[in-house]
Amino acid sequence: MTQIRSFDGLPQEQETKVSVLETQADQYGEETFLIYGPEDRKVSFAELNEIANRIANSLRNLGLRKGERVSLLFRDPLRTLFAMFGIKKAGGIYAPINFEYKGKTLTYQLNDLDSEILLLEDQYTDRLNAITEDLKTYPKVVLLQTDAESEPLDAAFTQSTFAQLREGSPERPSVDVSWMDPASIIYTSGTTGKPKGCLLSHRWPIYYTKARRAVMNEEDTIHSVVPMYHVVGPYWDTTTALMTGARISLWDRFSTSSFWDRVEQYQATNTTLISVMQSWLMNQPAQPDDHRNPLNKVQMSPLPENHVEIAERFGFEFITCGFGQTESGRPLGGLIHAARGNNATPDGLRHGQDPEEIIRNSEKLGVAVVEEVPEDRFMGNPMPWAEVAILDDDDERLPPGEVGQLAIRPQQSEIILKEYFGAPEKTVEAWSNLWWHTGDAAYQDESGHFYFVDRIGDVIRRRGENISSMQIQNTVTSHDGVAEAAVFPIPASEGGEDEVATIVQPKTEQSLSEADVRSYLEDLLPKFMRPQHIRIEEKLPTTETNKLEKYKLRERYFED
Repeated sequence: MTQIRSFDGLPQEQETKVSVLETQADQYGEETFLIYGPEDRKVSFAELNEIANRIANSLRNLGLRKGERVSLLFRDPLRTLFAMFGIKKAGGIYAPINFEYKGKTLTYQLNDLDSEILLLEDQYTDRLNAITEDLKTYPKVVLLQTDAESEPLDAAFTQSTFAQLREGSPERPSVDVSWMDPASIIYTSGTTGKPKGCLLSHRWPIYYTKARRAVMNEEDTIHSVVPMYHVVGPYWDTTTALMTGARISLWDRFSTSSFWDRVEQYQATNTTLISVMQSWLMNQPAQPDDHRNPLNKVQMSPLPENHVEIAERFGFEFITCGFGQTESGRPLGGLIHAARGNNATPDGLRHGQDPEEIIRNSEKLGVAVVEEVPEDRFMGNPMPWAEVAILDDDDERLPPGEVGQLAIRPQQSEIILKEYFGAPEKTVEAWSNLWWHTGDAAYQDESGHFYFVDRIGDVIRRRGENISSMQIQNTVTSHDGVAEAAVFPIPASEGGEDEVATIVQPKTEQSLSEADVRSYLEDLLPKFMRPQHIRIEEKLPTTETNKLEKYKLRERYFED
């Protein structure tokens, strides 16, 4: 087994991706780090470091100063990473924007950020032109030229090209970047209101990825299909691969039909499957050799009830789980030894650490390692760098088994967001009594394991029970005629408890009635969990990242 550096004992001054990239470029040189699948393009550690230097020096020549913001509206994940490392080497703040944004959503984020420079794929010039009069200021625009049809940029903007950025000096920029400096602004999804920008330090991703790095080494390849405007792509995937000397295969979108071919093509061993991806893969016709693939370490967020079924079908030996959010990083960690024996990854296809190493290294770090989860929605144990508690409304600790708010008290500096950018009142609201309040309901068992219940405000109190809206929601959406459903509490007319409201979106061309839903749930849910109020709506409101906007449904419900 190849011995690699763990980076666990880094001096503080080296706890930045800039420093890690330079270290890895020296050690691994021309070995492949990035693979961009659509182009079969391979980029070495050394090449990435040089590209980042060139972009950083060009940004400095454009007038970028340390601590200033650079927005980015790219779909291309490879050029996004080129830009991200360049921005950080220049001392700038990486501030990506969802490439689906347009109109008011794009206006809001550009005005909120007020960035000095905007990196823009040319296929989106029409979106920028359409909101020119609504912008408070005009950033300098750097266009990434593609083969897509595009319209000329409005004359109000000064512009240059991404190709010109790539022509800067290859020398290391003369900018000192500290672990405590602001490094990025990543926006929340905005499921409870307008998205908030989380200002994160250079140190933040170092701790965010520790548990995942414990199960990886140089032989691994991460299969990355998520966009680069949230934390998973640029940090959970890229930082992990960079710090372990592994590879990362990048794709600009998830493809159910091509998923396993892509995994096989680059011998991917590790990936993240969000809930909808899990369903898409499971809905494909089962094959007797589904488990014969190299993918043996998979992150599932949130952890689905059928995770064992998924793991055994596809040979996922280990499922990593936990609690993570843009604000607080990853304070909880769990590892499930799921597929074993004949269901596990065949020996000839396994790369990276062997199972015993994975378990040993995870336990050494403090990750909760189990073969079977004690209860649903398992999140594992607190990591050594975070104190985690379940609090009541007065910030008093609750005993095991009682549901309250999940709260975090960091044991290291700069591992939770610095602030909500431009929203000090929101930052103060989330901090109280030295606890970061996550906004999530959870509970702890007698063994110290933590379990997710719901978002605060979505927990339903009925008949003396705390009910997860997600549990009801998952049951409703298991109906063949249901495309999507939202479940939330509404105050009962008496008794100080809640009633259950459910709004259902039928599948296209499906006839679905309230009676159909009620009849379906009778045999699947106990009486106290069944919705008292059911509505059928053609389309439920979602964010640009396809997350349900329950707050809009609540507002609409009470208005009616």
